[in-house]
Amino acid sequence: MKYRYLLPLLCCSLVFAIPPARAADAFPLVDGDRVVLVGSTLIEREQRYGYWETALTRRYPDKSITFRNLGWSGDTVFGDARAGFGSTADGFRQLKEHVLALKPTVLIIGYGTNESFAGPKGLPHFVKGLETLLDTFAPTKARIILLSPLKQENLGQPLPDPKEQNENLRLYADAIRDTAKKRDHLFVDLYDQLGKEKKHLTDNGIHLTPWGYWRSAPVLEDGLGLPTVADIKINPPPLTNDGNTITAHRSRVTAPMLPLPPQPSDSVPSPLAAAGFVVRVKGLSAEEYILNIDGKPVAQAPAKDWAKGVAISKGPDFERAERLRQTIIAKNRLYFYRWRPENVTYLFGFRKHEQGQNAREIPQFDPLIAEKEKEIAKLRVPVGHTYELKATKKK
Repeated sequence: MKYRYLLPLLCCSLVFAIPPARAADAFPLVDGDRVVLVGSTLIEREQRYGYWETALTRRYPDKSITFRNLGWSGDTVFGDARAGFGSTADGFRQLKEHVLALKPTVLIIGYGTNESFAGPKGLPHFVKGLETLLDTFAPTKARIILLSPLKQENLGQPLPDPKEQNENLRLYADAIRDTAKKRDHLFVDLYDQLGKEKKHLTDNGIHLTPWGYWRSAPVLEDGLGLPTVADIKINPPPLTNDGNTITAHRSRVTAPMLPLPPQPSDSVPSPLAAAGFVVRVKGLSAEEYILNIDGKPVAQAPAKDWAKGVAISKGPDFERAERLRQTIIAKNRLYFYRWRPENVTYLFGFRKHEQGQNAREIPQFDPLIAEKEKEIAKLRVPVGHTYELKATKKK
């Protein structure tokens, strides 16, 4: 089909299609922030998938923000899981030392799941431990975000009915909320927000799957009150109306930030996968148009739908967001080896007399991590792409 006109996109805007948050609740990150995630399994497993970190990283393409994950599966506010061959006090000391050494400016803290199995009787002990933990981190002067534990999913037999445990989890989530309010910290209620999801988010009722982390990323963003709507507006010169059908429009577009990465490939397709860009084009004169980005088709719809807005869930920006996520995962893996080497007992523990000489290799991870940070800094910046609408049907 030959073009009769080749013009910029008319009245075009790209919209990140997530409900806008209240500006008064916003918890923005700033240039130079060092974000440290601390908690139990929910936090530790996030570094495997990177959806949370990617969601926050892509929001600030022009800012240098680093993330370090200090999550430890099975941990509590008392440092139980970090004790190793020592006491709980040793575990808490290690937790303190690791956090303070990173000099965080932002702390995302996720505890309460393991402690909740103590039920109502254990609640005062948990609250006291949480207060002690926050007092311990106070010298950092970091801005603090407290996450609630997740609601357990009922996956049916042979797994137990989580009704009673969810009542306990609600008690602990409310206690975290009260503590956050008292200490003027931000609280994000994952229990309520993710508890409404109809599709299963976990593999055993407790631990999020890759889909669960992907789905929870915008929930975390919304809980942080971050601005979630960004527009690209292109205003072409006025067009002369000579009665001819406009069959093609082209424009160079650079998004203000990347979309969320595509949902995991092995998950059931979700309408949320289209919560990336919405392209709106008014004034189209043919019946139906296909949108190509850099020459590849991504969406097709009638002109009336383009005027209202057509969601797209694939294209080069989504591919770039996925490359960013994979690079973040690689960085997290290197950092995990840096601070939690598998043979730590031989390197730094009571058997260091056997292999302690190899501890000198641990700092060699630092330049590897720094190199990944450079890649992340490059990938988080959107690049321009050619958006072209072609008429497939004429009036």
